[in-house]
Amino acid sequence: MKIQNPNFKIQRNDKIPSPNHLSFVIRILFVICHLSFVIFLCGCAKTETPLFSAGKHLTIDINFKGNIDTTLNKYYIIFNNNAAPKIPFMPEEFVEPGETPSQPDVDYYGKYYPTWKNYIVLDGNSFYFVKGPFTSEAAPTKEVMAVWSGAESRKIAFTMDMAKLAPTADRLNFDFITVDKASKIVKDNLSPLNSSPSPYYVFTISDSIAEGRDETTAVSRESLDILDWRVIIQ
Repeated sequence: MKIQNPNFKIQRNDKIPSPNHLSFVIRILFVICHLSFVIFLCGCAKTETPLFSAGKHLTIDINFKGNIDTTLNKYYIIFNNNAAPKIPFMPEEFVEPGETPSQPDVDYYGKYYPTWKNYIVLDGNSFYFVKGPFTSEAAPTKEVMAVWSGAESRKIAFTMDMAKLAPTADRLNFDFITVDKASKIVKDNLSPLNSSPSPYYVFTISDSIAEGRDETTAVSRESLDILDWRVIIQ
């Protein structure tokens, strides 16, 4: 005796797929799987960890021949992106953006300040950070970033966040400047002859280091004379 399932029926007009039809379906499924795999790889590429990570902190050490003297001198660190900052050398005065030069014929805003992204100055008992761009329409704001102890020392050393410098390129150009307050004349910097832009820079990726010795001739005051320096990105 046979028991039939009333919900299962085979119709006379049901069609069994042909081999050609099955081959077409298999090809479609293969294409779909291939595209899914490509999309998966693209998604992985977007989340891949970069080979070099951007640095988060900048450390600067500058050694001088004599003790730092913030009564007679000013000490500057000037930054720019991918190009050397231009510096006014003697006989031109070194004046900061917003100050009034005694030489009105020198176009500081056209010749020098456009090459400064921002700068740090040690003046009196404080380190000031000054952010560009610098225009003649408004004087920049000086932000106190650290206090100078005033103790006898032949070194300027500090660490700061790279986010404050906001570099927009793969390297950070810089120059270290010492200026006599009375004459407002540059007495030392990193370029060999005090007459050309500093060629020095450091890459903005982590674990980058730039260092060197200042080979210029002796300066009138030892407190103005740069001996060697190091810049580290971490």
